[in-house]
Amino acid sequence: MTQQHYFNPQQEDILKELINVSFGLSASLIGDMLDNHAKLHIPEISSIDILNLDDKIIELLDKTHEFYLTKQRFLGSFNGEVLFVFNAHSAEAFSSLLLQQARVDESDMKASILELTNIITSACIGKFCEIIHGETIFKVPSIEKRDVNRMQEYDKIEGYDNVIVIKTALDIEKENILGHMFILLNNQMLEHLKHTIDTL
Repeated sequence: MTQQHYFNPQQEDILKELINVSFGLSASLIGDMLDNHAKLHIPEISSIDILNLDDKIIELLDKTHEFYLTKQRFLGSFNGEVLFVFNAHSAEAFSSLLLQQARVDESDMKASILELTNIITSACIGKFCEIIHGETIFKVPSIEKRDVNRMQEYDKIEGYDNVIVIKTALDIEKENILGHMFILLNNQMLEHLKHTIDTL
């Protein structure tokens, strides 16, 4: 799959720094929630065309078939959508830590993952809004379980052109909870973000 380069190296460095700061804040909040030390790593940031989103999800899941997908719209002077993808193992590991029980059911798992992604989305998009002096409101997030073998059956996401892909690992108690964050933007929002990054 061809990777787009929407950001030049300097823009990418600033973007990574912004995400690092927001992930530091998120990790602190997640650590408080779990009463445990949490660290969010950002191994990789890339950009892709929205048409390659499904293929990218399949590639990142690496032979895992079932996964959880969360979606959350943000609207205002900075608008777009954030998706998160977790394989079943990571979803279960996080839920077990949060609820402090070895076995968790499907509804508990979905509620736990929504809580986790809500924290990260708010911190990250909040940081972007801060730098572009924009305002945004968050819509209620949703979550569903999907299967990579049935990707053609799911509704396609429309209204966006570009995706910033952030592969992250959450370290808690030696658990490596791997999540993939996708920030969906249209061309206008992407250019606005790039222009603001250039002025920083």
